[in-house]
Amino acid sequence: MKKYLGILTLLATTLFVSTANAGLIFVGSWDVFDPGAPTWSSAPPNGPPAYSGQEAAALLFGGSASDYSISTVDNTVANINNMAWYDVLGTGGNVFSEDYSNKYLGQYYGPTNNFTPGEPGNSASAYVRDNLSGANAINYAFKAEAPAIPEPAVLSLIFPGLLGIAAMRRRRGKVAAG
Repeated sequence: MKKYLGILTLLATTLFVSTANAGLIFVGSWDVFDPGAPTWSSAPPNGPPAYSGQEAAALLFGGSASDYSISTVDNTVANINNMAWYDVLGTGGNVFSEDYSNKYLGQYYGPTNNFTPGEPGNSASAYVRDNLSGANAINYAFKAEAPAIPEPAVLSLIFPGLLGIAAMRRRRGKVAAG
């Protein structure tokens, strides 16, 4: 009986763990200085909206920021480093955490005037046309796959199998007792 219970437990665990732990899939990449990105000097005096790496991925590929993992390495799931390229106003490219947020007034890549070039506290964005022209500051976005839900057909095969195991167990118990 222990043997069958072990097999049954392994089957059930495999089924439920594989459905609960859906992985990540590569959905796309972008260069921080993308032609579609807002220009740093637009919308004076505050500048355009600033985006974290995850926010930029949600803007470009849909969904919400929390759906994404970002990498600066490549488009391979095994190499995700949860970092993103950012352009810092007046400074240039830097790599920070995928959810790094340093926004002027909590929202903008600015101010577009009266900023100090090279100031470490300047605003940062993972999607803006500023200092990174030609720098190949590419961010790779990975999104959580929708969890696979067992289809009724799969469940209809599992339950008769379990009944068969129980019947075999019962029969063996009767043969051993008789």
